[in-house]
Amino acid sequence: MPNSAEPTSNPYWMRSVSFAGLQRLLTAIAGAPDGLRAGELNALVLAGRIALTEHRIPPKPTTLYHYRNTLVRLGAVVRRQRTLHANLADPDVAALLHAPPPVDDDRSLECRASEHFANLVLKNRDCRALFFNLFLPSDHTCSSAADFRERGTPVTWTRRKSGDRSLIVFHNPVTGRSVRYGLRVAAHAVLYGLRYWARDELALVDEHCERAMDATTLFPVAPPPSSATDRQAAVLDAVHFLLSLRSSRASGEWTTLAVSDLIREYCETHRRPRTVLFSAFDWLQHKWPGHVHLAATPLGLATIAATSPQQQNLALRRYYKPANGPYISHVSLHRDITAASRDPEGNHVRLALNP
Repeated sequence: MPNSAEPTSNPYWMRSVSFAGLQRLLTAIAGAPDGLRAGELNALVLAGRIALTEHRIPPKPTTLYHYRNTLVRLGAVVRRQRTLHANLADPDVAALLHAPPPVDDDRSLECRASEHFANLVLKNRDCRALFFNLFLPSDHTCSSAADFRERGTPVTWTRRKSGDRSLIVFHNPVTGRSVRYGLRVAAHAVLYGLRYWARDELALVDEHCERAMDATTLFPVAPPPSSATDRQAAVLDAVHFLLSLRSSRASGEWTTLAVSDLIREYCETHRRPRTVLFSAFDWLQHKWPGHVHLAATPLGLATIAATSPQQQNLALRRYYKPANGPYISHVSLHRDITAASRDPEGNHVRLALNP
């Protein structure tokens, strides 16, 4: 683990950065035979030759620093005197340079690029110590994204008061391990750096909030499907799970299921992101119109316990939102829905999503 051994004086260096932007920077550095100085790299960004995010506003000097620093800290880039060079000795870096970077201001990474970046993050000592080790057995060292996805267990986090101090408390109910972050810089690096990377940039975890908003759960998930066939299989697995619940919960023609319960029972247990479950709802509505009922919740009621925009966003993660539709708290399934290959009118239906 070449990027784990380097000593660090400040372990709280993580910031909210776009990994698509990191890949574009890495590609530019690798394309310079003699490397690039920080000023030269900054000039390419400010001139519009390299986009960091989808925003067209020129980034501030501190933003440029955090992007460069992230690449160096993760071992993707090494400094040689005053120039930056791609660390071609690292197999994940070499693989990243074979994957085309997102064009222009696209923020989406290819699945393979995302996994290689995740490997770099998980090989980093600071990242593991501050965040990722919490998900793992105390005697286990995470060696890759695949290892983390397979062995990781859910972790909850809460905000608490201790006198005049505000604390962020992470706790793994499986292993009993806990950690508290009180310093603002520490909470910022972990909550809005590492947590954001794992959830939004690298899809290593998903997150949902309990009904009373007394705890938020982060849980490891399988990698996003890399093909339409894999995506169809994942969604149909969720469909069969939903239909299997009716035998134990049916109380008549309809079985009503709470979305928040399904996220916990299916997504956490099966290591599936919420989007797979929501796609299963979409599939059922498309294939069995009139046999799926959605119970909407007003936005104000859904976020009534939230006291900040951040808490509002968390509260909404326990709901399902169809395209251009309201937030859904419960889904009711009719007893006539089956996993057979025919719809209610007897027409043949292929058990797969439309491309």
